[in-house]
Amino acid sequence: KKTVTRRDWNDKYAQTFHKGDICLAYDKNPRCGGKKIAIVRLATNPYKQWLHCVTDEDEIKEGALWGSGKAYQEAMGIDRQLWVIEFELVNYPA
Repeated sequence: KKTVTRRDWNDKYAQTFHKGDICLAYDKNPRCGGKKIAIVRLATNPYKQWLHCVTDEDEIKEGALWGSGKAYQEAMGIDRQLWVIEFELVNYPA
């Protein structure tokens, strides 16, 4: 069950999101044909994290697609920071 996503956003854009905001979640960028998959509420303000700090627990919250924090780091790179967006499910769109 995914409750976190990491994004390579510019700082100005990331800072437009705040804890408690209700947002639509897409399976991919809507400008590239993405479809709405859920309505979510941000659980925290977005924050930056170095990818070398991603743990196995973090990877599970990301949806457990890589199998471990180390595998996630190898796939995404370790020497970069991404914005972390923590969220909770509100509803699935009709």
